[in-house]
Amino acid sequence: MKKLISITLVCLLVISLFSVGASAETKEVKFPFELIPSKTVSMDKTAGDSDTTMNFTYSMENDMIQFLQKMQDGKELEKWCKENGLGGIYVNAQVDWAIDDPNDWHHNEFWDDNAGTRLYGIGYDSEGRVRTCEWDDTEVILGIQTTNETWIMRSPGDPDNPEDYAWNGEDYGNGIKRPGLKDVLKQDQYSIVRDENGARVVIDYDKHTAYARMRYMVSFYVPEYDELGAEVGGEYQYVFSDWSDTAAYGKEAAKWTPPTADTAAAPEISNLRVDDELFNDYPIVDYDLYVPTTLSIDITEIAARGGYVLIETEARVKGTSEWTLLQGDNTVKSGMLYSDVLQICGAGKPIPKGCELEFRARYLYDVRESQGGEQTGYFYSPYSNVLTVTFEKDYGTAQPADEQPATQPVTKVPTTDPAPDLKVPEPPVKSLSKGASKTQAAGFIKKLKNDSDPKGSTFGLLSAKQKKAAKNSISISWNKVKGAKSYVIYANKCGKKYSYNYLATVSKTGFTQKKLQKGTYYKYLVAAFDSGDKLLATAKTLHIATKGGKNGNFKKVTTAAKKNKVTLAKKGKSFKLRAKAIPESKKNKVSVHRKMKYESSNPKVASVNSSGKITAKKKGSCVVYAYAQSGAYKKIKVTVKK
Repeated sequence: MKKLISITLVCLLVISLFSVGASAETKEVKFPFELIPSKTVSMDKTAGDSDTTMNFTYSMENDMIQFLQKMQDGKELEKWCKENGLGGIYVNAQVDWAIDDPNDWHHNEFWDDNAGTRLYGIGYDSEGRVRTCEWDDTEVILGIQTTNETWIMRSPGDPDNPEDYAWNGEDYGNGIKRPGLKDVLKQDQYSIVRDENGARVVIDYDKHTAYARMRYMVSFYVPEYDELGAEVGGEYQYVFSDWSDTAAYGKEAAKWTPPTADTAAAPEISNLRVDDELFNDYPIVDYDLYVPTTLSIDITEIAARGGYVLIETEARVKGTSEWTLLQGDNTVKSGMLYSDVLQICGAGKPIPKGCELEFRARYLYDVRESQGGEQTGYFYSPYSNVLTVTFEKDYGTAQPADEQPATQPVTKVPTTDPAPDLKVPEPPVKSLSKGASKTQAAGFIKKLKNDSDPKGSTFGLLSAKQKKAAKNSISISWNKVKGAKSYVIYANKCGKKYSYNYLATVSKTGFTQKKLQKGTYYKYLVAAFDSGDKLLATAKTLHIATKGGKNGNFKKVTTAAKKNKVTLAKKGKSFKLRAKAIPESKKNKVSVHRKMKYESSNPKVASVNSSGKITAKKKGSCVVYAYAQSGAYKKIKVTVKK
C-alpha cells in the first residue's frame, strides 16, 4: 500500500489582538512552497494500556520546511507578511480517520473554510458551537522537521457516564448536535470492557483496521482598514492541500521493511559556513542538509513505531586525525543545521584566524518493531562527504584547562569500513540519569509521549521555574548546576499528543521563547550537561500558559510548615505539609497538567510521599521541596533529632 506523510507545522506570527470585521472572500496568497500533502504517512498503536490510541507520523516537503525555518526570524516574517498584505500566517495539519472502510472518512463541512465561522475557527458552526467529534483532529501543530507525529483516536470517553461529551456528544437543541463517538462508530467495530477501573472502549486491531490520512491547512490573518489606512478589524482565512494517501494499522495493514546498516545512506550535506552568532565566544558553524524521499519514508515509519533517526556532526582541524563530536542541532530536516565549535583546537585553546576545519556527519538509527516493542536495529549510517571552512578571525579566549570542555571519548571497534574510526552507537537509556550523553538524552526525550515528569528528572538541582509569561512569549529560569557548561531546552505545547522538540542550547540560566500563541499552555524540559556533553541533571517538566486567554498560572506555593521548617523528634515521626498552589489571578483558571509534587534532597534522612507526608528515617537534616507545575515552590528545611 502506498503511504503518505501528514505534517503538522506551525509558523507563529506577531499578531496583537484578534479582531474580526465583515466576512470577505478568501484572499489569494502565493506561498513560496508547494501546498501538497505529505508524501509518506504511517501509524502504529501506542504502547501501554491504551485500547484505541494510534501514533500517526507524516513527512514534510523540503520547500515547506525551509519556508518555516526562515519565518522563525521575526523580521523576515514581518517583511513577508507585509509584502503579501497579511497580519500573520500559520501552517498546520488536519488528520482524518476511519475504521475498517478506508473510504468512510469523517471530514465534513466544519473542517473547511466558511465565511460564517471565521470568528470561531475551524471545527465550529456560525454560532460558535463545536460540530466535530472527539477524534476529529482539525488543527494539528507542526514541528519544523522532516517527520512529525501526533496521537490520534485518543480518549473515546466513558460509555457509562451520560454526561461524557466525548462518547455521547452534545445536544444543542433544534436537532443540532456535536456528534459523540457512539454516533460515528459502528457497533461491530468496538466493544465495551468493564472492570475495577470502570468502563472503557476497546478496538481489537487483530480483527479491525484503523486508517488515517492528512492534509495541510494554511491559515492567514487578513487585516481590514478604513479610508484613512487605520486597521479596524480583520479575519482568519484558510486554504488546504489535497488529502494524502492512507496509512493503516491492524488486520489489513501492509508490511514495511526497515533499513539496516547495509542499506542506510550517508547524509547529503553542503554549503558549510560560519554563523553570525557565537556560543561562549566560539563560532557556530552551519551547513545545509538534504533529506531524500527514501529517507523521509524510513524516518516516518521508524517514528511511528517508537524509534528515531538523529544526525551527528563531527569536526577536526585539517591535517589532524582525530574527529570530535560536536553539540548542536541533531534533528533530521532538510534545511539549515548548526553546530557549536568549542574544543576543536584543544582544551583552553582559542581558534586562530586562518584555521581550516573539516566537517562530516552521519545518521544514528534506533529501529523498533512497534511502540513499546523490542529494538530491532541500532546503527550508524556511513559518513557524509567532508566539507571545509576557514575562519577569517580569531575566536575564543584562553582559559585555565580545568574550565575547558574535554573532548568526548571515542570507542574504537574493529571494522573494514572506509572510515576506520567508526564509533560504537551509544545504547538507548531508560531514564534521564546522570552520565547519559546528549545523544542518549535527546533520544529518550524525543520518545516522551505525555505531560508527566520524565523518569530520572529531579527538582532540587535546577529548580526550573516560570520567570515571566506574556501574550506571545514565555521566560523560564533555573539554578546554575555545578560543573555545567551548557543547558539544553526542549519544548512544545502541553498535551499528550505533542512530543518534545529541541528548542535551544544556552550557557546562561534563563531563556525566553517568543512568537507563541496567546492563552496557550506550553511545556518545557531543561537538561544540564558538563564539558564532555554528559548529563548532570534534568529539571522537572514545566507547564506554563501565555497571557491573553482564559488560562492562568500558579504564582506561589504555601504549606503548613511554620517558617518553612519542620523538626521531627526521631525516626518514624511524620508531618503533613498540606501544600497548596496559589494562582496568579482569580480571573484565569489554571488547568492542572501536573498535580503538586514533592521531593526530598536526602530520602535517607527524611522521605516524602506523593501527598506531602514527611517521614523521619534517621538523624540529620535535609530539604523537602513542594513544587507546582509552573515551577513555583516552597523549600522546607527538615531536621531529624535522633
